[in-house]
Amino acid sequence: MTMNNQHTVYKKGLSGYELRVLDQEWNTKLLQLTRESPIQAGSFQILFDRSPDIFTIPKLTSYKYRCLGLFKGDQLLGYAMASYQKRYINQRVVKVIYLGNMHVIKKGLGGKFLQLMEKRFHDIIPKGTGVEYLYAYILDSNKPAMKLVDFEYLFPRIIGKISMVTILLLLPVNLNNKYKIRRATSSDIESIVPLLQNEYSQRFLAPYIDQDIFIKNLVERPHLDISNYFVALFQNKIVGVCSVWDMTSFKKNRILKYDLKREIFRSFYNIAARLLGVSKLPKTGEAFRDITISEYAIKDRNPKILEALLRYIYSYYRKEGYHSIIIGSSANDPMLKATDIFLSSGVRSNVILGSIERTKTQQIEPQSLIYADAIQI
Repeated sequence: MTMNNQHTVYKKGLSGYELRVLDQEWNTKLLQLTRESPIQAGSFQILFDRSPDIFTIPKLTSYKYRCLGLFKGDQLLGYAMASYQKRYINQRVVKVIYLGNMHVIKKGLGGKFLQLMEKRFHDIIPKGTGVEYLYAYILDSNKPAMKLVDFEYLFPRIIGKISMVTILLLLPVNLNNKYKIRRATSSDIESIVPLLQNEYSQRFLAPYIDQDIFIKNLVERPHLDISNYFVALFQNKIVGVCSVWDMTSFKKNRILKYDLKREIFRSFYNIAARLLGVSKLPKTGEAFRDITISEYAIKDRNPKILEALLRYIYSYYRKEGYHSIIIGSSANDPMLKATDIFLSSGVRSNVILGSIERTKTQQIEPQSLIYADAIQI
């Protein structure tokens, strides 16, 4: 390993390609590279815009992070974010790395990038860090990326699927009067945290949570405080909670190009939206106004309680001019039945788990209850 212009450089390989660890000074160039390499599915293009600071989400979700840049000479050709986290693996809190936001500007470079990361893995993650696993989400539809999941040293496995559901705020819905829904207050924290702890401890790859971490998140997360949590009460006891977070100041979704099917849907949707007096879907390149359900927990995992919360949240943010609500879970989680009553679409991703120790991944069975991290996806 050598040093070059104050940036860590991993030795060259693969015909002159090299990895460098990039810091905040590279933010503008990384955002530009992201714009140049949107997600492509046929003729449909979407940009996951992380401006103005591409490092915001890793800072919020990790205790340490590294941005790995792919270079040939002085040209930046791609990057990936490696975020160090503490997550539940089989109900045990362990150190892991989330490998996310991988972008390359030329077709075919993704394979070279992953090969180079594999060859330098012991440099990137030195012994003594305590990291046991690496995980990533890869869209079902991203066939080229799935072909690249063949690390020689990380022994990766697909351990399950998650589904991210986008609920469109078009038609009015009725509220569920069985449960009282209200915004949380500070006095509710002692009831909210145990609900989240119970839910997270059951979920594969869920983050560790306790009261101190919960309060710390309230302080550090932009545009989020206790009033962004909604609670469901039954017989005056809290039986469910959802956090509702407008992350669009640092996490925006922009459709750069609609395919024919989506363009037709958008046209009919906008006619209906005009008649109903709600927000039309944004024009090409404009950002959606999304609300993210970043945390939720329900007593006895009862989908009807989650549905009651979503009905209330839906009605409130529909009037506020938002386009959609985003929520996720394991693809076959019964909790997602709570979204069935809404106009929605789901996107499935494979969850990849790897480790530098073959026995660790071999011992992990396919998981039916995987945490879908709506903050960082």
